[in-house]
Amino acid sequence: MFGRKNDELGQLTQEQWYKGFEKNAGKEEKGELQIASVDVTGKAASVKVVEIYEDSTHTDHISLLKLADGWKIVSKIFVVEKGAA
Repeated sequence: MFGRKNDELGQLTQEQWYKGFEKNAGKEEKGELQIASVDVTGKAASVKVVEIYEDSTHTDHISLLKLADGWKIVSKIFVVEKGAA
């Protein structure tokens, strides 16, 4: 997974990404989740997800492929914008 941090390209492995959630496991964040767009072409799709919190907005761009056992995420990039939404 790739993202922008301090105007630099950053990368996280899936394991690192999951580890980042450990401290907040079971805690509900107060925010708004929006599926901003979905684009499907055959067995490929892209989804834009926007999460709006009190002090930041997180935007995910997710690429998916439909395989024999269903839709699978194959890539994700994200941007975190600080400040009130």
